[in-house]
Amino acid sequence: MTVLVTGATGFLGRHVVQQLLETNHEVRVMVRSPGSESVLQTPPTDVCYGNVTDPDALAEACRGISEVIHLVAVIRGGPRQFEAINRQGTANVVAAAREAGSVRRFVHLSAVGAANVPRLRYLHSKWLGEQEVVNGGLPYAIIRPSLIFGPGDEFTNAIAALVRSLPITPVIGSGNNRLQPIHVEDVARCVTLSLSGNIRGNRTVEIGGPEQLSYNEIIRAVARVMGRRRLLVNVPLWKMRLPIALMEMLTPRAPINGAMLQLITLRNVAEPDSVERVFGFRPRTFAGNIDHVKAMTFGQALRANLGLS
Repeated sequence: MTVLVTGATGFLGRHVVQQLLETNHEVRVMVRSPGSESVLQTPPTDVCYGNVTDPDALAEACRGISEVIHLVAVIRGGPRQFEAINRQGTANVVAAAREAGSVRRFVHLSAVGAANVPRLRYLHSKWLGEQEVVNGGLPYAIIRPSLIFGPGDEFTNAIAALVRSLPITPVIGSGNNRLQPIHVEDVARCVTLSLSGNIRGNRTVEIGGPEQLSYNEIIRAVARVMGRRRLLVNVPLWKMRLPIALMEMLTPRAPINGAMLQLITLRNVAEPDSVERVFGFRPRTFAGNIDHVKAMTFGQALRANLGLS
């Protein structure tokens, strides 16, 4: 039987698809436009086109599918996008999977911190998406990762851009909030293993890497790998609200937006041994696996900081 992957061409989706193919799964990918699948390392032969706001496309995508891995979500945009994609989009995928009649497992990617707290707009939308899965009538596994890092991620590359281009590195808030970075390939492995019985019954599992690091420690780790020493300067959260709002309005892709600003000072950790206990392997460390930040050039850093890339 075949596994459907939504969000297959995204940062995590590309790794999930590759691991599924390497473990001999039959894979159908859903992408938004023809040709998008070319970014996949090993493009599957079973490709469908559409998005999670299109029930007809989803019905066709779910035809004959045995499992669904739902990865589509947005963190950029405002409440309308969060509602349309993170909540209603998930509801649409669940409905199509249920109507297909052949789906025996629904794996949904959420986020550590997802909660019924409306003021935290992104995390609330992720919680609402979880509720669509929980109440959708299908056997499910919900995976909540902490911060995901790896080549091409936004988080470490945003830090690298600051380190590369500025003599000091601004830190929003105290920088003492704890994060538990987990490598993208380890998240993909957890998602793939969720299809094969590692998670029995309907469960929600929070996962993170082997280290709980403060935001300050993460910045220093990135700077060390880049061979730079940087002074960290703390900036109160309230002072960043107006500049970030203006950058969102004036640039194509602000390096941080309002939703991210809400998250940046929150504690974001899982149990330290959650991956080993549930999935049977030890995830990789942070500092030893961020060599990709060395590739950041001054020009790339400048463009990223100005919201142009």
